[in-house]
Amino acid sequence: MSPSASKTAIAILLLGLPAAAFADSPPTLDVSMTCSAAARYAISAGRDKESCLADERAAQDILTKGWSDFGAADKTQCIGNVKTGGPASYVELLSCLEVMRDAKKFREGGDPLALPDRPAAGRRK
Repeated sequence: MSPSASKTAIAILLLGLPAAAFADSPPTLDVSMTCSAAARYAISAGRDKESCLADERAAQDILTKGWSDFGAADKTQCIGNVKTGGPASYVELLSCLEVMRDAKKFREGGDPLALPDRPAAGRRK
């Protein structure tokens, strides 16, 4: 493939991805409907709208701090999943991205549960 054809192919691929996948921060989601529904159908005591909103804010903070650690393709897929089929949620977005990241590590033969500064169990540096 020629260099100009490669650039064209890359441009086509990039144009197909949502801008949020390349943004410096996670997308802005309206989680009020999610938390209203969660509180209405909660089966455990103390699971009200405010506790749901606190969980959503915590997930949003984690996403904001680690957004650049996730791949663009994973962001695209997870943002699409979270924005379709029901109310949006930062908790769901974070969970999706973590699963995608860990699955990639597993496919590459690494231990997705190993801490970054510690070798996986049974392995030596």
